[in-house]
Amino acid sequence: MSIFTPELERHLTFSVQTALRFGGGILASESAKLPAGGTELTGLRDYSTGDNPQRIDWGICARHDELWVRVYEGTAQRRAYLLLDTSYGMCFQPEKLMAAKRAAAVLATGILTAGALLEFGTFMPNFNLFPVLAHKQKCGNFLRFLEKMEISTEPNLVNFEYAVHAFLARKRQPGELYVLSDCFGESDSFRKDFETGFRRLQRAGFSCRLIHLINPDDRAENFVGDVDIFDQARNYQQSITLTERDLAAYQRLYDAYLESVQEFCRKETIPYARISTDSPLSTLCLTALGMPADTAKSNPWAEFI
Repeated sequence: MSIFTPELERHLTFSVQTALRFGGGILASESAKLPAGGTELTGLRDYSTGDNPQRIDWGICARHDELWVRVYEGTAQRRAYLLLDTSYGMCFQPEKLMAAKRAAAVLATGILTAGALLEFGTFMPNFNLFPVLAHKQKCGNFLRFLEKMEISTEPNLVNFEYAVHAFLARKRQPGELYVLSDCFGESDSFRKDFETGFRRLQRAGFSCRLIHLINPDDRAENFVGDVDIFDQARNYQQSITLTERDLAAYQRLYDAYLESVQEFCRKETIPYARISTDSPLSTLCLTALGMPADTAKSNPWAEFI
């Protein structure tokens, strides 16, 4: 079954344009100012040693008998990085992998439409960065690449701190950094597995955003009785009998884990979006951009997009 269909292409365009009309969602970013110069004239100041002579306003100088230079302001080219978790936990469930790739597609479309340069990477079992995408017309090539992208087929666990270390070793220019993951790691503790990595990225000057992929089946609804637990990533298997009390305790821990991810993002002012594998395609595309699922209903331009 092909992941990328004409229906997805329509939803990509619609959701991105809707998000941009409503402020950008998780794509929202303040334009970085150029440290020296730009294209918009904002004023004049006294000439200082080292100023570019071409910026001297000779008309003003002639009237005031002093050297004045033009001051410009502009915006720097936005740079963005999209890192996709390709660990075994993300890949062995077909519905989770499909949702992850579709979310990556809508994020890439949105980033490129917003005018940023995009560099795509994957982490676990190895870290890879792929060539820069510079225009939204390249989205088709990116979709074909995602369709054929190699994924992890060997049991392994996420080591996000290692992925961050490998990424920073590439010495990329700071910019927006989008992480798409189910946020499960070696210890099943977001604090131990992910927080250190995010803080390192922030200290390095990157503006982090987290897109959290969840599968409702992970909450184990109505999962009572004799159960075989098999964690292939850890090569662990056990047969147990789950009571309703056991299940309730597990679900409290699972809900607390999800809340810990959101709480960290709130404290660190990291834009956060949550997408579910069972969402309709239209909802998945909107929520991947950090927009409410019903955003389209309040969009007065919907019929024209």
